[in-house]
This record gives sequence, C-alpha cells and structure tokens, in this order.
Amino acid sequence: MRHLRATLLIVALAASTPALAGPAERDAHMDEYLTIWSRNGAVTPATVDRLYAGRVIYYGRPMSSAAVFRDKLAFIRTWPRRSYEAVPGTVTNDCGDGAARCRVTALMRWSRADAAGRRRQSGTNSVRLDLARQDGALKIVRESGRPVGSR
Repeated sequence: MRHLRATLLIVALAASTPALAGPAERDAHMDEYLTIWSRNGAVTPATVDRLYAGRVIYYGRPMSSAAVFRDKLAFIRTWPRRSYEAVPGTVTNDCGDGAARCRVTALMRWSRADAAGRRRQSGTNSVRLDLARQDGALKIVRESGRPVGSR
C-alpha cells in the first residue's frame, strides 16, 4: 500500500546509525524507529528532510521531499492511530561501511484506525528503500512496497 508510512523507518535506521555500525547492529534498532514513526509528532519537515533526498521516486512517482511530507500529513489526518513493526528476521540491507548506494528491505506488520477507532485495517507489506549517500548521510532516493496481506 502506497500510504503505509512506516517504510521510512527503515532508512532512518540506516541513515542515523554510525557508518561503522554493521548490518546486525542496524537491524537491532529497527523496533525503536518503528515506534518513533508510529507516533504522529515524529513526522516533521525536519525528519523528512533528514531521511529523504531532495527528489525521490515515491511509490513510482517522482516527488520532492516536501511533497512526500505533505503526503504523509494527509495520511496521518486519515489514519491518526497507527502501529508498525518489522516481522522478526526479515530486515535485510546491503549498506556496508561507507556505501555510496544501498538497499534496505523488510516485511512490516501494520495496523491503523481513524480517530474514532471505527475504521480499522491491518496487514503486512513488503518494503524496499533505495538509499544514496548525500552530504555524508544515506537518504531515501526510492521508496516502494506492496501488500502481502491485509484485513
């Protein structure tokens, strides 16, 4: 689903972990980032700018990071109650020390509800983030995913 916003959590993991941290250490921090992105206040222009390149292929569409932020805010207004978690053992990345480009993938369980809790949905998505080093940090240059299952 295009509107599952926790996907940028995976890149937050890669972008904010020191360059010398290995894949296992980055994977160990996944739950912390998923928790952050399950909260509405975590989605800010500064966070999006830190995680995304200025131009991104966002679910097949070229967009600016500002447009990504607006899209995320629209999603939060519709689904203010969200929860995301990586399926244990599914996070993979090829983000080696000092890599100029890499990819992070995972299966993510999600649930969401409207403000009143009347409309509820849940499922599992595959998530793929292509990252490129810009200004010393890995940033999302392409974000994609697809539903694996939902209810």
